[in-house]
Formats: sequence, structure tokens, C-alpha cells
Amino acid sequence: MPDLQVDPEKDPVLARALVGTLRDEWRPAADAMRSAREWERRAYIMLTLAAAAKRRVKWLKNWLKARPGDRDAVAVHNTMESLNGH
Repeated sequence: MPDLQVDPEKDPVLARALVGTLRDEWRPAADAMRSAREWERRAYIMLTLAAAAKRRVKWLKNWLKARPGDRDAVAVHNTMESLNGH
């Protein structure tokens, strides 16, 4: 499972997204997913956000409610479910 401590100087986009999860703000996570151009980077962001969602699912529910069918939100949700063993 990814480390949820991200250096904001080395990875400001993902750090901002993780802070957003604590504030129930989904937009920074959406921005982080949208910014990922390479598959490895996208997978890392998705796994990190899914791990954060396991700890605080409200922000993910807010994202899914605000943007039903958003592929990035659904991908994070499905990854979170996989981490939960579902």
C-alpha cells in the first residue's frame, strides 16, 4: 500500500490532493488524476487516493455525488474496494 506521507516539495499535486481528502474536498484529487499522463504515475496516484479513501471515504462520496460517472472517481472507488477485499 502506498505511503500517505507525500513530500509537498517533490509532489505538490498529490500532496494537495491528500490534504483535500482530510477536508472532504474532491477537486484536488480530480486535478491529481487528470494531471497524470503516464500509466505508472496514474496508478500511483490512484492507489494513494484509494488508500486515503479507506481512511476517510466522505470526500470520495462527495466526488462521486458531484460528478456521477466520473471515470477517475469511479477508478479510485473501485481501487479502494479492491484494497478492502471486495
